[in-house]
Amino acid sequence: MLNGVQGMIGETAFVTKEIRGARVPGSVRARGEDWLAIPLDPSLTIDPGSEVVVADIERGLLVVFPTDSP
Repeated sequence: MLNGVQGMIGETAFVTKEIRGARVPGSVRARGEDWLAIPLDPSLTIDPGSEVVVADIERGLLVVFPTDSP
């Protein structure tokens, strides 16, 4: 089991501020804290209230994808 930020990979979070592509980070709530996040697919927009999965951490940003992604 990984601790810290790396341990967040695979966990779910909820979008609190719209994520609009890789250049406009949004916010997610994970582990009781707010984090800046960008989408795994850089062309994707993810709306507030959506559930996402943490795929990676890049330069202190969580890289996420929607749980309803194929």
